[in-house]
Amino acid sequence: MENARPGQAVEFHGLQGAAHLNGKRGHLVRFLRDQQRWVVSCDDDGDDGDNYNVVNVKPANLKLAGAKKQYFVCPVTGDVMVPKTTSEPVTDTSIVREGIADLHSAVLSAYHNQRKGGVVISCGDDYMISIEFDGPYGNGGVCGVMVFADKCPTAQAVVRDRGCQRATELGRNFLAGETIQYIDTTNEVAFFSILSKYKMQARTQGHIDLKSGMRLYDVTIAA
Repeated sequence: MENARPGQAVEFHGLQGAAHLNGKRGHLVRFLRDQQRWVVSCDDDGDDGDNYNVVNVKPANLKLAGAKKQYFVCPVTGDVMVPKTTSEPVTDTSIVREGIADLHSAVLSAYHNQRKGGVVISCGDDYMISIEFDGPYGNGGVCGVMVFADKCPTAQAVVRDRGCQRATELGRNFLAGETIQYIDTTNEVAFFSILSKYKMQARTQGHIDLKSGMRLYDVTIAA
């Protein structure tokens, strides 16, 4: 485990008290110097396959793991999905180069125009916000479920491990089978401002979406 750093993928081995994790994968979060252990986030496949855990593990029980091709089962439909490994051109893309108000307006317009499906906001190759619309909220707003890839090392590790050329592909996987409106912005400040705004209106139950590998957030977006 020399040169290990947060965000890298690892595989568990040689565990005795948590032997069920042996052979499974996770991502390094941070190193606890006082305990000489790594904090590792992992999908702990229990009976329902829907538990997301954080465990403290000795470096001797971890080995670095490269990206691998994975198959994911949609918990609702049971469909097997293979995350896309190449970036494909998207259609019906709105290029938004202005500020946070323009991005917010584009999200609300996508809901009011479609009344279903969702939206993917992309900023470059590394960052995205994906929102599945559930229904109206308040006067002109919308509620839904959100995943996102930001600058967090763990989020970027998921993008790499799933072989994506663009984080947008994870947003597309999250909304698989839905009508999708794509919004592309070159304004990184506006992107992270709108993400911060939506995160303030979001809450998580700790579950991980199997299709995108990202943490799920319930979000309410006011007009």
